[in-house]
Amino acid sequence: MNQTKRQVFILDKIKVNGEVNSKNLAEELNVSLMTINRDLKALSESGDVELVYGGAVYKKSDLSEYPMTIKREVNAHGKKLIGEYCKQLVKPYSSIFIETGTTTLAVAHEIFRAENCTFYSNSLMVLTTLSKYGDISLFSVPGEYRELSQGFLGVQTIDYIKDFQFDLVFVGTEGVTLEKGATLPDEIDAYTKKAIIKQAKQVILVADKTKFGISHLYKMSDVIDFDYIITDLPKNHEIYKEMSQVTKIISVD
Repeated sequence: MNQTKRQVFILDKIKVNGEVNSKNLAEELNVSLMTINRDLKALSESGDVELVYGGAVYKKSDLSEYPMTIKREVNAHGKKLIGEYCKQLVKPYSSIFIETGTTTLAVAHEIFRAENCTFYSNSLMVLTTLSKYGDISLFSVPGEYRELSQGFLGVQTIDYIKDFQFDLVFVGTEGVTLEKGATLPDEIDAYTKKAIIKQAKQVILVADKTKFGISHLYKMSDVIDFDYIITDLPKNHEIYKEMSQVTKIISVD
């Protein structure tokens, strides 16, 4: 990885996590600690990054959306556990819609072998993953491509799915709280997810622990409207305890 690509990668990682550790970055990228420190110093000159002892932190406050390539690395183990649990929710001969997102992608990796199921998705990542398996029925859902979501959204997507009644929909979110529900920073993304949910017999929200306690401008749904919320948020967490009083939330932690 050259210097430019390395610095882009580091900046994206800082945006996602809010901070980075120099030693951990050096090990991950297989470069010297001196090289990482030079990269962080260069990034700090842009004004987006502030150097601290042992690493750097992100100075900007708007951390609502990040590149999917970086999102996939955040809590990857937790997302895999969520995907594994979701296998038991899938019945043979079901029609399944898998929405955009990295947690829904983790679900796709685990449930694609479900017996005689038909899969639909507006996620380019999900479609690319499932297209590798020849023994499943897979349908691509159209729409306007959005880079941050790596999926197809909007009016065309909603018009296409309005005559469907999916047995099961797996949907993700950028934030979820008991008061505000499941929310997103992008209006079209939220609008599309809301429409897809309406076409489902059963709706599963898959959200890893990093999404809880966060709310955004556009609401997709109240938490009580989901048939299940599958997460790796610990059962002893206060938010988990509160939500378990009003909806079916299951921790895989």
